[in-house]
Amino acid sequence: MTTTNSHKTGNEALESLQQGLEQLRVANYYLRVAIDQSPEGMVIAGPAADENTGPVIIFNNANAAMLSGVAPDKGLRDLSVFDLAATEADVAVLKDAILRSETEGGLAECECGLQRAFGPAPLRCLWRIRRVVNANRELLNYTISFKEVSPESGVVSPEPFVEDLDEQAERLRKENLAALAQGIVHDVNNLLGPVTARLTCILSELTDQPKLTEDLGLVLAGLRRARQYTTQVVTACKARARTPQPTNLVNLINETVELSGSGANVKVRVNIEEGTDWVLAETVKVGQVLQNLIMNGIQAMPTGGFMDVEARNRQITAGGDPILRPGKYVEIIVRDRGCGIAPENLGKVFRDSFTTKADGNGIGLTTCKRFIDEHHGDIRLKSTINVGTEFTVLLPAVVAPDSPKEEARATAAPVPLKHGKGSVLIVDDEDDLRHVARMILKRCGYEVIDCDNGQDAIENYRRMWMEGNAPDVVLMDLTIRGGLNGCETAAEILRIDSQARLVVTSGSVNEEVQMIFLEQGFIGVLPKPYEAGELTQTVHRIVSLRQQSE
Repeated sequence: MTTTNSHKTGNEALESLQQGLEQLRVANYYLRVAIDQSPEGMVIAGPAADENTGPVIIFNNANAAMLSGVAPDKGLRDLSVFDLAATEADVAVLKDAILRSETEGGLAECECGLQRAFGPAPLRCLWRIRRVVNANRELLNYTISFKEVSPESGVVSPEPFVEDLDEQAERLRKENLAALAQGIVHDVNNLLGPVTARLTCILSELTDQPKLTEDLGLVLAGLRRARQYTTQVVTACKARARTPQPTNLVNLINETVELSGSGANVKVRVNIEEGTDWVLAETVKVGQVLQNLIMNGIQAMPTGGFMDVEARNRQITAGGDPILRPGKYVEIIVRDRGCGIAPENLGKVFRDSFTTKADGNGIGLTTCKRFIDEHHGDIRLKSTINVGTEFTVLLPAVVAPDSPKEEARATAAPVPLKHGKGSVLIVDDEDDLRHVARMILKRCGYEVIDCDNGQDAIENYRRMWMEGNAPDVVLMDLTIRGGLNGCETAAEILRIDSQARLVVTSGSVNEEVQMIFLEQGFIGVLPKPYEAGELTQTVHRIVSLRQQSE
């Protein structure tokens, strides 16, 4: 009897331990996903062996590798933190910050250059060094984050950057919200993926059922709309380039209206004149201005209705404007039909801390004014009580770059399937999407091997490579539950075969991140959720390139 009870107790203890390990594994997975989706570069470094060597990196997130320009098969592990500094002067700044972290509550900040493996110049970054200690105050490691600072920030400051506690709390809230939003987008795209791929495969095979084809086409149009929303959220959450670039206002206005007006009882009508010029703009700042003006208009119309966003070219002649220089401008008008602004307040709306909202802080329109001034433009308003308010934004125009414009699809016709021959290794932990992708590729003539974890993918690739028939294409998801993530798996495969053709598949990759992956050695990027035709055409293109090179 005692033996039976002991055996039972032992089994229960083992089962409890296994459950605890599984919970720890799941928690670790979600933590790694959150860290990888952080807009900042992050590294964890062990205690320094000596003052000159510096803390040694034991972990880096995806953005740390991207900002450093390090290839996936190398990473930052085993490098000293000082190796990331651009110059000897920057090393000295980092050393000082690490020393200050011992006496400044465990957290110190500095500004210095980040050495990049590619690019014309080091990247100017704000660094945060946090000491992590145990209960006895003994150093365990350093958690170090870095992000690009705007060019106008100028000179290295030896003093730590000190934030007001309220500002720090607000910054952390926004960072957490951005990470949460990116995690949700990743999951939503994984849910949309199998549906989109399977539906487009079915549509490609329907030839004699026009009514069913039309109905399913409407479903596909809705799925594409959902994909556009998730792409916009990812782009909004991730850091963008802070240098002004030629910007197509048609795209920026439409994206901002979709995000700002989603779920509101106000219909935002967009009217952009044909031939409207591009502007030289920081898209984040101009997008924030438009979003603020649109949201103000929506809030001024609690019972619903219509508001308008218009854009057109405008020529300002010499002496024709008291503020702006002569030249070509783009005029953006945001017009609501709300409560209006009292005449006595019209001259105050762009002042710091002025607000008529009970829960407002008066920084929205002040920030809008500052952003537009930075672009050498102007923002103006006119308003009538109980009639509405009209804001006019003027930005200098530039010539559009000579690049092919991506035309919006007018119909919901699926991308055609592309048949071919070759072998494909799919690495994805989403069972439904993996199975649908395998089915589509097999139907189009490809041999397919699929894995739900990084270790199996590495072993399968090594086996096939040693047999002389390495996969022609590897479709690699970035976030894989448990074990190695996509970047780590890709690095191991590249160690086996430097000629491996890797394609990134992810639900949280925007255009800027795509370019970084391509610069680091990936042969292609296939954003989720993808259509059956997009999948087969991507695979066909890469297999064809490989066959041409042999």
